[in-house]
Amino acid sequence: MNTAEKTNVDELLKRADQLINAGKEFLVSEGKVLELSDWLTIAQYADKYGVTTQVISKWIERGVIGEDDYVDVGKFGKKLVRDTAYRS
Repeated sequence: MNTAEKTNVDELLKRADQLINAGKEFLVSEGKVLELSDWLTIAQYADKYGVTTQVISKWIERGVIGEDDYVDVGKFGKKLVRDTAYRS
């Protein structure tokens, strides 16, 4: 890896850290403290558990995925689901 590539990677990592910290600060300001490694976006959950995003949305609507297992982080345009296997 040359110097320019290393600098680019370092900048990307720095920006990623800034975004992670901004996300944590927002969650704390909203009174929500989450261990982010326990949560997946709806798309990540669908990929991991082999279901569609529509199924997950229906599970949320029907209460299969309860309030404690679902978070809408509107400021970042993300909806998070606890990384747990759910069944309807």
